[in-house]
Amino acid sequence: MALAVFIADRLTKSMVASQVPFGTEVSLVDHVVGITNVHNSGAAFGFAPAGAGIFLIASVVVAIGLAVYVFRNSGSEWTYAVLGLIMGGTVGNGYERLVNGTVTDFINFHFWPVFNVADSAVSIGVVLMIAGYLLRKPSA
Repeated sequence: MALAVFIADRLTKSMVASQVPFGTEVSLVDHVVGITNVHNSGAAFGFAPAGAGIFLIASVVVAIGLAVYVFRNSGSEWTYAVLGLIMGGTVGNGYERLVNGTVTDFINFHFWPVFNVADSAVSIGVVLMIAGYLLRKPSA
């Protein structure tokens, strides 16, 4: 899962960078969604733009923490899939921060900050992890 997310993230960011000039938008659904090529030095969805170095370090720490957790603990396919979403997104954005100093965001729903595949994977992974925890039946 992590590798699939990383590859999807890299491919989509590369396509946007090569096809959509920086700072412009290609409308997909009029006034609802578009592809906008912007760079983000902060956290997911453009939050905290001044902390680029901190977010690079956080990406490395999260990736190492997830890898250690997976190697030390057995889990279900569900657990590995959810952690794979988080790992793939973390490594995708971390890689781009390391190489470019910023992250390319491009999915633009006009009612939400611009984001990318990696942001989506991390967000979905965290929501699924919380849901799995809340829905888990307590052991007797």
